[in-house]
Amino acid sequence: MASRVQEGRPIGPAEAEGIARTIVASANRALLKLDVASNGALNQAEAIALEAVVHVRGRPAVRVLSEGLEDIGVYPEAGLWKLLADEHFKNLWTVTSATAAVRVTDRLIANRPPWVQGTAFLIGPDLALTNRHVLFPPDGGVRIARRFPGTNKARMKGDYEVLLDFAFDNGAARQILYRIMDVPFVASDSDPVDAALLRVECVHGAGPSPLAVSRADVFDIDRLYIVGHPGYLESVPDDIMAVFGRPDERKRVSFGELMDPVAPEQTHIVHDASTVGGYSGAAVVGFAAPDVRALHYWGDSKSGNRAIPADDIVNHPELGNLLPRP
Repeated sequence: MASRVQEGRPIGPAEAEGIARTIVASANRALLKLDVASNGALNQAEAIALEAVVHVRGRPAVRVLSEGLEDIGVYPEAGLWKLLADEHFKNLWTVTSATAAVRVTDRLIANRPPWVQGTAFLIGPDLALTNRHVLFPPDGGVRIARRFPGTNKARMKGDYEVLLDFAFDNGAARQILYRIMDVPFVASDSDPVDAALLRVECVHGAGPSPLAVSRADVFDIDRLYIVGHPGYLESVPDDIMAVFGRPDERKRVSFGELMDPVAPEQTHIVHDASTVGGYSGAAVVGFAAPDVRALHYWGDSKSGNRAIPADDIVNHPELGNLLPRP
């Protein structure tokens, strides 16, 4: 099926509808699991469905251009998001502009292409926030930093050039680049707040305005969006490839809603915006203000779409003291 799409032979409406119904059924099972299971464990098919079905059900992941978004109206059932994005475009564009791809180049292997390791966003003129696992990915990923023993600080490895690219989108080619100077905080592996604070410096272009990390309760919001960089997938199932294509690492805005908590002491939030690997480190934001309400950290087959509430970041005994004051 994927080969048919790649050869320019799209599937017919009836077949597409059948695929969509299959994905919706898988997604419904996934959502039920997230609601009732303490660990929210999903199998691979359910996790992919939960992430991909948002396009079918009115949860688009919209491409970013140089000065705006592509037409949201081309996505099915996206009328609400087009209305909200148009009405709150100034806030949305502030968040979009302050979000960057974490792009890595191997300085020692000349023919190895650069890759996007995750997402980060500015929270101060020289500070950016991302996930711990963007620097220290699990399962054999490239660890681009090195911890200082006995501390929650780290330094970047010299074998890799790591830049925050704020213009890695589908717009006209341009450069807005920051380099990472050091890592004043990275959470320990046992810390549930999967976060890393980066000290950064602008090296090319005009830097965007930073975002504020909200002190308000994340559950005050309902509709939300996430700006991130959907990473390449080594294996994309045929049905997902046929309907949605292949992620290209370039900046997108994903729209969705906050899901209700399912446990009294739940330390994360769950949302239904479309995310894939590469969105790690993205800000979760409501429409009323360009303030960070949560830090997206996971969207794989075990955990669904989850994020760390901003108040957990602000109240963190070490990280909280390093954040810019309002």
